[in-house]
Amino acid sequence: AMSSRHRLLAAFGLGTAATLVVFDASIGSGHPSLPAAAPTSSRSEASDGCTFRFGVVADIQYSDIETASNFMGTEERNYRGALGQVKRAVSLWNSLSPRPIFVAQLGDLIDGQNAGRYGAGLGMETPQSQSALDRVTSLLAECSTPIYHTIGNHELYNYNWADLKLHLNRPALGWIVSDEAGHCNYEARPHPGWTVLTLNSYEVGLLQDQVLPGYQEAARLMREYNPNPVLDQEQGIDFFNNLTGTKRRYVPFNGGCGERQRKWLRRHVVEARERGDRVIVLSHLPLYKPAASDTTLAFDCDEVLRILQEDGCGHVVACFAGHLHRGGYAVDGEGIHHITVESPLTHTDAYGYVDVFVDRFEIAGQLSAGAPRVLPFPTLHVVPPTATPSSEL
Repeated sequence: AMSSRHRLLAAFGLGTAATLVVFDASIGSGHPSLPAAAPTSSRSEASDGCTFRFGVVADIQYSDIETASNFMGTEERNYRGALGQVKRAVSLWNSLSPRPIFVAQLGDLIDGQNAGRYGAGLGMETPQSQSALDRVTSLLAECSTPIYHTIGNHELYNYNWADLKLHLNRPALGWIVSDEAGHCNYEARPHPGWTVLTLNSYEVGLLQDQVLPGYQEAARLMREYNPNPVLDQEQGIDFFNNLTGTKRRYVPFNGGCGERQRKWLRRHVVEARERGDRVIVLSHLPLYKPAASDTTLAFDCDEVLRILQEDGCGHVVACFAGHLHRGGYAVDGEGIHHITVESPLTHTDAYGYVDVFVDRFEIAGQLSAGAPRVLPFPTLHVVPPTATPSSEL
């Protein structure tokens, strides 16, 4: 039987520009493309006082197809060239001294067209999902540091959850994409005093089998917030017709964490706070509109952000996300930095690393347009005496 994600691809897979809008997270953002930030010179030696560093890349979206523009003609996508950027990124990370202790891979390793059901994929004799993924992962496997993977919508155009876990959980390389229970959200503690929480921003979403609770919850949200027949899987549907404001996030190429994962997140944020750890959050979908756009946010970004702000009490330092190829940056009212990382698909040398100091991050490389090089940590707040301890969450 054809899965729901395959039905979505087939329903909109005429290969015309009009059909590509349904898969393009940059469409309908209401913002012009931002200019690429000038690359920062890479450093082979850590600055004095740097405790550790980590690499970052997002939205590689490799496919062995010709360069093409997106639906609106606002960005040119160099699908083959993205592979060269992966090679250069790995070379950079391996050349650093000290080496990064992990790399944050923020999702969309390969493009959805590899599945052969829309766009240039319609001209493929057979799907290229596996060959495309093999090319990207073989280059990433040359990286001499663990990789923390997140799942994006383009992985889900090509694979189901089980296959993604099979391909991206590689203990021998230190690769992680799921926890021991099989959930694609997980905690890592790569350095004393630091916790990394990786979110699955598609646990609630339409790009999975309809029998799964995450699909059913996403379908409920679509019926409530999107008046268009997005569940009918007919050709040529404009997902954004009559959508305004915050409702513009409720489209099939976005998703959400859901109640189960939000409970998990709150417990782990509180545990990190009780340990005195600082926290880094990784997600494919952005969580804060000023760093992204109405059309690229997680369904439940407001609830997730409230946990990070209220339960974090200043311990959550930054959220790194992808999805919006032009990138973005903002700092919220609690001092949490939101970095939406540029895509190698649309920008030159869009990758880099972060040096971690006792009081700040320092960014090297091209991660996000408009992001300052130095990101000071939020002020720690006194935990209210009425705060719920982790043992009761």
